[in-house]
Amino acid sequence: MGRLFWKILITFWVTLLVAGAISGVAVWLHQRSMQDMTTNLVVRPASFIAVQAAANTLKHGGIESLRGMLIDQRDSAPEAVQVYAVDAQGNELLNRPVLDEALALAREGAAKNIEPPLARLVQKDNKDYVLFAPRSGQFPQYNQLKTHTHRPPNDSWLSLIVSGILASFVSSLLLAWYFSHPIHSLRKAFGALAEGDLNQRVAVEMGSRRDEIADLGKDFDEMASQLQNLMVSQKRLLHDVSHELRSPLARLQVSIGLARQQPDKMEATLDRIEQEAGRLDTLVGELLTLSRLEAGVAPAMDEYLDIQELLDAVVEGAEFEAQALACHVSFSSELEESPVYRGHGELLYRALENVVRNAIHHTAPHTEVSIHLSRSAQGLRIIVDDQGAGVPETELEHIFEPFQRSSQNLKINGYGLGLAIAKRAITSHDGTIQASNRAKGGLRVEINLPWQTEKK
Repeated sequence: MGRLFWKILITFWVTLLVAGAISGVAVWLHQRSMQDMTTNLVVRPASFIAVQAAANTLKHGGIESLRGMLIDQRDSAPEAVQVYAVDAQGNELLNRPVLDEALALAREGAAKNIEPPLARLVQKDNKDYVLFAPRSGQFPQYNQLKTHTHRPPNDSWLSLIVSGILASFVSSLLLAWYFSHPIHSLRKAFGALAEGDLNQRVAVEMGSRRDEIADLGKDFDEMASQLQNLMVSQKRLLHDVSHELRSPLARLQVSIGLARQQPDKMEATLDRIEQEAGRLDTLVGELLTLSRLEAGVAPAMDEYLDIQELLDAVVEGAEFEAQALACHVSFSSELEESPVYRGHGELLYRALENVVRNAIHHTAPHTEVSIHLSRSAQGLRIIVDDQGAGVPETELEHIFEPFQRSSQNLKINGYGLGLAIAKRAITSHDGTIQASNRAKGGLRVEINLPWQTEKK
């Protein structure tokens, strides 16, 4: 077991021992004080009632009423509990003798209001009287009763102490194990994770716990899963990047070789080299954009954008490319007033442009790519529909991953980074983007942006 286990064990054990010792001493002192009381005073329910009745008589009837009550009590029922009334000078109301020890204990009990009510202190006619029932003196039947305090034998005391120590140790041991065991499991899992084992999970070892430590274990599992997914994505990305870079670099090398072998075709070869260099520049730019978005290094979302104007600009730019591909781009809006959205203009423009350009390249010739803007429960909804072949259902969930291209459109130029960049850009605005096949054919991409707008 680790250091935390021993700290928890010792702390709780010592705390229980100290608390038990303090409680035992307090009980012992109370029992001892009560033993002194019962040695000199009558401790019976009848005595409590008699003392209270005498106190009420003195309060409401006066000294003479109390004197008559005590005389009647003494003469008519000598076998009953007899109450004494003693003033501040030690004089008993009926001039009966009182032991000093009994009087002192009665004054102490009355002053402290000790329960059960063995004595009462009453003030009447500017005099203080203490009322109580002594054991000694006038009452042989009570004087003959000896107060025997039951004391366990020494071996019983020892067994009680040992049992208490063992019980406190076992409870502290279980409590320390309950808290330290999952932390030990977490520490072990963190160590394995640091050594590169991303398959570590601790939720099973947490069992049926429902506390903050169990929540910490769930958070660890989520973190490990995210790290594992990121590592897999990074490895796949590196593989895809190397694959995509290899083709243009190979073509560049071929072009350079041709330039050396055929100097008379130098101009055409340089054009080819310039074209491949441009494709490399585009690929590297998209990779840098994707890398910044995945790393969370997005610019501040502090620009106020007119969404409808932004979509008009995207449509205007996409229409030129659509005409070259024998298709058309249309835009419609359900909003009476164009909303002003707070975000980052370049990222949103890049995301929308990538989605629209992807639709243009995949729609059938002489068809239309439609863009529709409307409100949603969350905010704004932008739908982009094409009339192409769509995407196989098994590939739909992967089209927003880097270098993913539909198996039905392998001949279309591109690196498969446009939709990946679009997803990261929309996500950085706390929005969502998803794709689905249309019933009439083609692909639908739906973008939802949270409502954080101001009316113009």
